[in-house]
Amino acid sequence: MQAAPHVGGVEVSMALEPLTRAELEQWWSQVPGARRFLKTLGREAEKCRATAIDIADESIDEFTAILADEVQRHNYSLVIERLTLEATATPDEFVTRLAERFEPHYLPDLLSGSLMTDVARKRILSGYVALVEVRGRASWLADVINDFNRVEDVSKGTVIFLTTELPTQFTMRLTDYITPYDVQFFAINLMESTRLSSTEKLYTATLTAKLAGTSAVLVKNLACAELYFDGQRLFEELMGDRYRRRTYERAVWETQIQFALPIVETVREKLIARNLNGLKALLPVADEFGKVLDDPWDMELRHLHYYGGNVKLFSQTDWDVLEVVYRARNDLSHLDMIDRDRLEKIFALTDF
Repeated sequence: MQAAPHVGGVEVSMALEPLTRAELEQWWSQVPGARRFLKTLGREAEKCRATAIDIADESIDEFTAILADEVQRHNYSLVIERLTLEATATPDEFVTRLAERFEPHYLPDLLSGSLMTDVARKRILSGYVALVEVRGRASWLADVINDFNRVEDVSKGTVIFLTTELPTQFTMRLTDYITPYDVQFFAINLMESTRLSSTEKLYTATLTAKLAGTSAVLVKNLACAELYFDGQRLFEELMGDRYRRRTYERAVWETQIQFALPIVETVREKLIARNLNGLKALLPVADEFGKVLDDPWDMELRHLHYYGGNVKLFSQTDWDVLEVVYRARNDLSHLDMIDRDRLEKIFALTDF
C-alpha cells in the first residue's frame, strides 16, 4: 500500500499530486532559494565532508538525480550512490554497510577510536558521494558526522545524510533557504496557463505561499484557479484530517489585506479629488471621536460615507464605489474575510 504523502513531516491527504520531473527541475533550477540550496550542497559535496540535509517533502528519487547533475558540474568524476539506513542501526553497522558498498576488503582499525574516522583516513569513499536516507531518529548521527570530518580533505569522499531529525546546527535545511517570494514565484509559473487575470494570479500565488509554506508539492496542488474560485473546499480536500479552517481563513484574510487595502486607499484619494470642492464645503467638523476635520484629505472612508452620504454629495457612480470600499475596509478591519464577488469589484477599481 502506498504511504500517505507528507508535507513538512506532517501526513496529509492522499489527494496530493506529486510534482512532475519538469516541475521538479523548474523548482530546483529556477526558484532562487531552492537553487541556492542545491548549489551550496554541490559545493559541500566537493569538500569531501559529511553533512546532513533536510529537504522536507521533496521526492528523494528525483532529488538524487538532480543532485547528481549539480555535483558533477563541480566535479564530473564524482559518483552519487544512494543508501537507506534504519535509525535502529548502530554506527558500526553503518560503517559495515559503507564497506560492503564501496570497499568489500576494508579491514577496520579497531584502535582508531572511531570507525568513521578510520573510513575517512583510508579513503574508502574516494570518488563517491554517499547519499544516505535515514529512516527515523539516529541519535548517534551527529557524532558520526563529526568523526568523519576530523580528517577533512583526506577522505576524498562525501557522505550526505537525508534526515529530519538532527538539530539545526548539524543540518542544511531547505526550509531555511526558501522565502515566501520563492514560493510565490513558483506558484505564478505553475499558473501561467490558467484563465485567471494577472491580478487574480498574483493574489492566488500569494495565498498559495501563505498556505503551502515551503512545500513545493503543496504549492503544485494549490496553485490553480480552483484555489481562487473554491479555495476552502480545495484546501480541506488536500489537507484531509490536518485541515484547520482557522488556518485557511487567516491566510485568506492576510492576502486580502495585502491586495485590497492599497486599492481601497487609492480609491479614497480619488474620491476626495473628484469631490474636493463639495467636501471642503462640509468642513470643518468634529467626528464622533472629537477629531476636528478641516482638510478633505484627512477624511477617512467612514467620514466620506457619513458626511458625504448625509448631504448626497456623491454621484451614484461614486457612491456605489464608496459603498464597496467602505464595507470592504470595515470588514477587513474587523478580521473578517470579504467574499469573492466584492473582492473582484475591488480588483476592478484599479482603473477607477
